[in-house]
Amino acid sequence: MKKLIVVGGLCLLALLVVSADVLAQVPQSPLLPTLRVPRISQGAKVTQVVGLSEVTIFYHRPGVKGREIWGKLLPYGEVWRAGANEPTLFTFSDEVTIGGKKLAAGTYRFLVIPAQGDWTAIFNSEVKNWGTIYDAKYDTLRLAVTPEAGPHEEWMSFSFTDLTPNSARVVLAWEKVRIGFKIEFNTVGKLQASVGSWQVLNGAARYALTEKVYANEAMSWIERSIALDKNQTNLRTKAELLAGAGKTQDAIATAEEAVKVGKSRDPKFESSQFAKDLAKLIGDWKAKM
Repeated sequence: MKKLIVVGGLCLLALLVVSADVLAQVPQSPLLPTLRVPRISQGAKVTQVVGLSEVTIFYHRPGVKGREIWGKLLPYGEVWRAGANEPTLFTFSDEVTIGGKKLAAGTYRFLVIPAQGDWTAIFNSEVKNWGTIYDAKYDTLRLAVTPEAGPHEEWMSFSFTDLTPNSARVVLAWEKVRIGFKIEFNTVGKLQASVGSWQVLNGAARYALTEKVYANEAMSWIERSIALDKNQTNLRTKAELLAGAGKTQDAIATAEEAVKVGKSRDPKFESSQFAKDLAKLIGDWKAKM
């Protein structure tokens, strides 16, 4: 009987060890409290894709709770972690331009210095210490930001506004104050670096066509696409780019070439929606001549 108890105890111990090991392997969010006790200033994460790049902000959200924040709880002229608990972190997937200054891809501690005039926003490369620990020697980028008034925001937040194919505005809001700054990525550079298939190049050109950006680059991409595989799809894209540039006669000729190529490749081409859409484009362009 004693042997059975010992064996059973060993089995239970082994089970507990295995269970603990399995739990230890489960990835944990950096925002979750280690001791599993809810925090007053809870964690948050916001991610935004800008063109072909991504920015993610990890932070904790303090509440106003009836307190006077600016100049009182947070004195003017003193560095603030732009959140609570651990440091507020920005992660950029690619090199980014902020306030006209370039910042390499990576993760940075974000801080601000509130003031009665313009504030100072800081990106700092030291990211491992507690939120209140700050060493200016690791500052990588500083910029002036102008605070603005806004509706009451009880829990501090970050958001993204004014999205374009290569930029966005980051906004920090708390109490009745907002600060914001523009971030910019080199979307066209990433597109230019795409050497891939004709489909990738055609897709890049169509993106530029739809968003009405990168007109010169788009024509280069579509020419490269056609050089790899001339087909009705990339010829149509070229025709639309030509039409957008005011070259209507060239657009019609290219679209008619797309029809011929389509017929030669697919016996059912004429009955397809693609062919009908192409015919309508040709008709519309001819009506403008």
